[in-house]
Amino acid sequence: MINYNKNKLINACLIKYYETFSHTLDTADFVPDKFNDKILNYIFKNMKKSFKKIDKEDRRYQKQKIKEQQAKAKKEKRRLKLEKRQAERERKLAKKQQRKSKKGGK
Repeated sequence: MINYNKNKLINACLIKYYETFSHTLDTADFVPDKFNDKILNYIFKNMKKSFKKIDKEDRRYQKQKIKEQQAKAKKEKRRLKLEKRQAERERKLAKKQQRKSKKGGK
């Protein structure tokens, strides 16, 4: 199953970090490599942290969706059970009325 919610969150995160990378590329010509490496490490560390947040948020979203599906299935099951009971009652009532009509209407 494709997880569209997680893909959407990841895309938003990556767009943000690609923008950050573009700013660092502009400064790569006149900033020493030592500081660029520190900056890139900092960016990667924050990106990993953001992916962990995305995973946490996605797990919460998936739990919510599972609960909604379970509630929907339970509601459908109750509806079917109620319809079955009503059909059984109507069948018994029709049978009882048929017996009355055969006896003479008493």
